[in-house]
Amino acid sequence: MTGEDRDGGAAAGAAPDDRGTDAPVRHVMDRVERTVSRILIAGIALSVALMATGIVLGVLGRDGLPSGVVPLADMPSLLLDLDASAYLSLGLIVLIATPFVRVAGSLVAFALEGDRRYVAVTAVVLTVMCVSVLLGKA
Repeated sequence: MTGEDRDGGAAAGAAPDDRGTDAPVRHVMDRVERTVSRILIAGIALSVALMATGIVLGVLGRDGLPSGVVPLADMPSLLLDLDASAYLSLGLIVLIATPFVRVAGSLVAFALEGDRRYVAVTAVVLTVMCVSVLLGKA
């Protein structure tokens, strides 16, 4: 797919089919869209699985559902101890990280396609996202 197709060129909108009607053209996902879709689905599925595990562990445990977030340094040992708050915290981290991984995946896919314009735009978007997190006050 060329940059023209992404911008709404000949591939976008309705076009006559073989019978001469103005039926809309069925959209076929290109490689970049498939990559982005897979990243988003995997990120959300992993996040939901981790948070559901945390909820189940919290409900079944003595202490109930946790109310705090686990520091990153303590997370590996608490995950091994089946600590509910560690699973909930990791699920949130994965959920927050998913858009970053999605943009990074798009950057790689555009680079592999040789689409310099989209590589540049995606690199700017990723930079802005990272700077926002680094400068943000959580």
